Amino acid sequence: MKKNTKLLYISEIIMLLAIVSLLFTIKNPSYSVRMVFVLTFLGISFVVLLEAFGWKKDNSYLKNNVVRSLISILLSYLIIIYLLGLILGFSKGFTVVSKNYILTLGSSVLFILGLESIRYIIAKNSLNSKKPIIIFTILSIILNVLLELNINNLITSEEKFIFLSTIIFPIVAEELLCSFLTYKISMFPSLLYKLVIKLYMFIIPIVPNLGNYIYSTINIIFPYIIYFVVNKTIIRYEKVKENVKKANITVFSIPLILLLIMLIILVSGLFKYKMIAIASNSMHPAYDRGDAVIYEKVDSEEIEEGEILVFHKEGKIVTHRVTKKWSSNGIYYFKTKGDQNNAEDAWETSSNSVLGRVVFSFKYIGYPTVLINEFFGKE
Repeated sequence: MKKNTKLLYISEIIMLLAIVSLLFTIKNPSYSVRMVFVLTFLGISFVVLLEAFGWKKDNSYLKNNVVRSLISILLSYLIIIYLLGLILGFSKGFTVVSKNYILTLGSSVLFILGLESIRYIIAKNSLNSKKPIIIFTILSIILNVLLELNINNLITSEEKFIFLSTIIFPIVAEELLCSFLTYKISMFPSLLYKLVIKLYMFIIPIVPNLGNYIYSTINIIFPYIIYFVVNKTIIRYEKVKENVKKANITVFSIPLILLLIMLIILVSGLFKYKMIAIASNSMHPAYDRGDAVIYEKVDSEEIEEGEILVFHKEGKIVTHRVTKKWSSNGIYYFKTKGDQNNAEDAWETSSNSVLGRVVFSFKYIGYPTVLINEFFGKE
């Protein structure tokens, strides 16, 4: 198991222990006491995880596309519930900025920021294994439920059913969605979703009075709608990325294939030009050992003095400069010399041995051929 995964599991075990500790205080009906405990735990956990794993960069391109879609869905959510409010009525929100308002809003924002930041660190370090983010999602569901839980209000079967349908089911849908968004995209979409869904009633002075069951149904359906839209965006993005990848492969492969074809043609000498490697420094500074030259196949009568002749000599190919040219009985003869040599070559080269004349050279690319020939004793 990798070190990072072990650290994630250890942090989640600590989170589980904190949840168990919270469970022992559940008999206390004070929401603020539980919130202080949870915020303290989240703050310490975030600092420890940040120190251990750091903060990884997210996928900004995909994030921007998802955020645009998410904003449209959240606006639709607000429009729908307020249109329903015209039918079912409204209730007052926080119309006065009081101490209770500031504490409630501040603690809610800190709770959302803390939980989503920890979720992001765990998600970005769970790319090789989904188990840590799955475990965190289960723990975050339990933590949210315990934060809302009040044993004194769960006496009758009806109260338990209401808590299950209006609190637990929406929390499950919400946490699953946030883990999906964070794992696939980044923290910002899940953070945006929670801030809007949880805090709009603190900003708008009137809140639709839709009843527990309608709210519950909407808050279960909307996470699925967001999941469907985002997943479709991801699939479309993957297709575009795959097409770009294929296009890039095509852009790079076609020139490479053409270059290979050209090299094969030049090395094989199928047409007018052929490429060979230079095995000595006799023509320095025109070209050196390990360079490659391209020679043109021409008739001996076209070759002039001063040009570099390519010819056979005792089973080897030699490229030396022409110093003299003459003909006898219809056959051309050449006297040659390496630019770096002190004297002309001791032999004369006839038309029968001529391959052509050098027209171009490339630095160094002939080294592999030279080294292979030397290895096998063919120089």
